[in-house]
Amino acid sequence: MNFSSLPPGSVTASPAPPVIVDDFQMSCRFSNYGDHPPEAFDSLTCGTCFFYIFMLLDHYKNRYVTDLCEDNSGILICPIDMNMDFCTCDNRSLVYNLPEFALNSSRITPLNRLDLDPPLPFQFELIVKDCCSAARYCCRNTLVKYHHRHDDSPCPATWDGWNCFDSSDEGLVVKQCPNYIYGGTNVKTDYDRHSKKLCQSRGWDLPEKTGGMKEYTDYAGCMQNDDAEARLLAGMLTYSASVIFLVPAVFLLNWLRPIRYQPMFILHRHLLISCLLYGVFYLSTATLFVVSFAPLSSQVYQNHIFCRLLFSIQLRYLRLTNFSWMLAEAVYLFRLLHTAQHSEGETMRSYKIICWGLPGAITFVYFVVRGLNDDVGMCWIENSTVAWVEWMIFAPSLLAMGVNLLLLGLVVIILVKKLRCNPHLERIQYRKAVRGAFMLIPVFGVQQLLTIYRFSNTYYQVTDQSLNGLQGFFVSFIVCYTNRSVIECLQKWWNSHQEKSALGAECRQRMSIQESGKLILKSPPLTEHVQL
Repeated sequence: MNFSSLPPGSVTASPAPPVIVDDFQMSCRFSNYGDHPPEAFDSLTCGTCFFYIFMLLDHYKNRYVTDLCEDNSGILICPIDMNMDFCTCDNRSLVYNLPEFALNSSRITPLNRLDLDPPLPFQFELIVKDCCSAARYCCRNTLVKYHHRHDDSPCPATWDGWNCFDSSDEGLVVKQCPNYIYGGTNVKTDYDRHSKKLCQSRGWDLPEKTGGMKEYTDYAGCMQNDDAEARLLAGMLTYSASVIFLVPAVFLLNWLRPIRYQPMFILHRHLLISCLLYGVFYLSTATLFVVSFAPLSSQVYQNHIFCRLLFSIQLRYLRLTNFSWMLAEAVYLFRLLHTAQHSEGETMRSYKIICWGLPGAITFVYFVVRGLNDDVGMCWIENSTVAWVEWMIFAPSLLAMGVNLLLLGLVVIILVKKLRCNPHLERIQYRKAVRGAFMLIPVFGVQQLLTIYRFSNTYYQVTDQSLNGLQGFFVSFIVCYTNRSVIECLQKWWNSHQEKSALGAECRQRMSIQESGKLILKSPPLTEHVQL
């Protein structure tokens, strides 16, 4: 949808003729629609609010015919394949508006009974109501006052369909973009977005793109979302890199027999699988729902159950499994260093049940509770507006990170004590211990404590997304590609492969020699007989 401008002429019918208002009567100005009494203004602007917010979307404007009724009662909405003889404002079942803003509620159908394909968002009525209330407030507090005072400004106070503009002198007038224009897509105005309207000596700008007949407001600035695009690009690149390196790492830890059943490498393998699944889901959901021209973007707009399920798996379940397996790594390493015991036959079944099962139970409860208490939002990509519901995910995550930070400190203390107890160790061993502790930071996920509070700064958000996306990349290098045990197993496998290849070549050579010898020793056939 292109919000660069809002020409009211995009409605199928031409604007309603201005209503003649007595000079002593209160009047509110609606750009391109003239002056109207407050009650008629409320009804007309509320219908246009719904039109501008929702009916300009491609999946609606290509399926429905819309028109503003001349009596300002509401907006006419008909399926495009409907017989146009019945698509008139006289058919009140097809005229919609919010009853509390309509001129005559008996002459319209309440907007909450409107059934479109695809369905409107659950909260669409509240979004429209915000816009209608803003128009009413503009009328009572700005437009009426202007109507009854002498003002030499060339541009009169007006409501443009989304925003309220006071009377202005020549120049560019800038207004902050209201949240309701985004249709509930959770785009916030804290990005300092603004719309622009040009005031000239003869009045509000009538650009050539509107045929020089209609006032124009530039809303292109409201749709600039460079920070979100940069964050999405950073996420796509970093998670792609992590997935590329995680796939071989998971394969190696599962394929190398000497380490396949070692408890530490079982933990490593499951942590890598968790990171891999999160990366795959991130790339899948971004491709299906988020990027430009995503095939299922309409489901996000509808808050469809399918995308809610996918985003819940990605943003809640797999995120919790990441934290649980990082916690398992920290707990096992601390237990190993503290007790100095290593159980070769340990199957890690309890770790598997807890680290995969507990996040699943928490996510299921979250899905049910949020569905009952906060079943709105665009596929639950954003956090719930009910704080305690979202803390069902926040609390376990913060607890895991806090415990990991504590265990990391204890691991460093244990390493230092062990080194001090051995006077024969060189100073370089201390540096190795400190370096090893720093390498544990991405494995334990402690670095996420630094980005737990997200600032609105673009560079900060891109850095935060990049660190999250590259965690799988760093973990795969630490626990697999640079791990001494993995490297030794690969070297042994390669040497064994080389020996088998050499032995096979030697066997083939010997067999070839033997076959050649048999041919030499074989007697030639007797072809002639000697006669005496």
